Amino acid sequence: MRRTLSRRSFRAVGALTLAFTLAGTLSAVPAYADPGPNLKVTATVPDGRWLRDDTIPIDLTITNIGDATATEVKAQGSTYSGPYYGFDPNTWGELSHDGPGATFQAGESRTYRLTGRIWGAEAGNPVVRLDVATPADTDFGDNSVDVPVNVIPPETTERVAGQVYGDKNRDGQLTPGEELAGLKALVGGPGIPTELSVLTDAAGRFSFDAVPVGAIRVLYFRDDPDGWLFPEGDVMRLDGSGKYQNQSVQGRQPLEKDLQAKIAFDKARYAPGETAKVTVTLTNSGASPLSGLYATCGDPRGTDIDLKIPQEQWGAFGPAQAGTLAAGERLTLTLTGQVPEKAQYFGKTVLDCGFNGKTYLRGPWASAEAAVPGKRADSRGLAWVDKNRNYQPDDGEGLPNTTVTLSTKDHRLVSLAKTDAKGFVTFPNVAAGEYEFRAVGPWKAVHDSTIQHVAPPYGSEWWVQLEPR
Repeated sequence: MRRTLSRRSFRAVGALTLAFTLAGTLSAVPAYADPGPNLKVTATVPDGRWLRDDTIPIDLTITNIGDATATEVKAQGSTYSGPYYGFDPNTWGELSHDGPGATFQAGESRTYRLTGRIWGAEAGNPVVRLDVATPADTDFGDNSVDVPVNVIPPETTERVAGQVYGDKNRDGQLTPGEELAGLKALVGGPGIPTELSVLTDAAGRFSFDAVPVGAIRVLYFRDDPDGWLFPEGDVMRLDGSGKYQNQSVQGRQPLEKDLQAKIAFDKARYAPGETAKVTVTLTNSGASPLSGLYATCGDPRGTDIDLKIPQEQWGAFGPAQAGTLAAGERLTLTLTGQVPEKAQYFGKTVLDCGFNGKTYLRGPWASAEAAVPGKRADSRGLAWVDKNRNYQPDDGEGLPNTTVTLSTKDHRLVSLAKTDAKGFVTFPNVAAGEYEFRAVGPWKAVHDSTIQHVAPPYGSEWWVQLEPR
């Protein structure tokens, strides 16, 4: 049975409707030699190892073999047999029935790339019927074509295998002694109900002998006690061609294993607008030189209170990505920057930097902060108990009439107050900065009890979740 595509109904008008209606009826009638336009269509699926979950193209060629211009040329497609093949939206372009149609001069030929996907679960391959018409066509017998869309049978499997090693000498290739044994290798992807898993042997080899074909198959490794990093997210397309039977998978140690970074301000506190000095110490504790190193700094919280270091102060460790450290070398950089005016609303300025390299993975991160006294304001927040365990404060969950305290990081009391009937508390005229929140009695913080008091207009109310001790 022929199944029409699930798309907006065709609005064929006048002679165009008659053209599609007569196309099948007149297919056995010999072509007329009457003057006028005469469309002839052919279609093919481009060569490829197509999978059922691929977007599969069909090339439709339209030729005007008549002696007059063909106007209002439009096309449609439907699944003639087999599983349903649905065309992508807007794939018809100028041939769409929503537009005026295309124009073909006498003798002109054009090929259109149509795209679609197989949506039906029925076994086998679709056969797609394509119809093209122009209102004044002199021969409808060659306006339709059936196209088989052949795909790799979904029950096909193929072998995925290879060898995994830890690149200890960083030369990018397997050296005897670098084989990694006992790793868990896994393959997963859509359509695979459970992950496939094997262990690498003494030579670091792994083999999956029957992985189902699919456009998205991912190979990854787990349970490595030495911290090797392996490619994550590399997608294999398994189409029965056997492309992934002899893989060489390189494991690399994270850069942070050999490279250590520290940042320190030269003073504990600064005034807004003051020039602050920091030292950045980089140490290569590994046995091999490191090259292509660079620093990337910024405020990960997006508060814009971080110290802005001009790029030129980083020298080779700036955008040039050319910083080098010999094995065992320790390097100290002295940098300066102006403390932002906004820092006084938060009570501090920060410098957060990541250190990476062009050919390395996962470099170290270092940060430091210094106090910036200035703004004072009331600090208001909520002490609450998650009675219904939905991880958010609801009505009736505030801790009422409870004495609470605000202290500095070194445990000096700053303010003492009592929560109201709904669990809210206000500590008056508190300097901007970080504090420790405590509730008197049998209560403790579920998570971090640190609150960040930020002065208006940047501040907001805070929450602290409590539970019985």
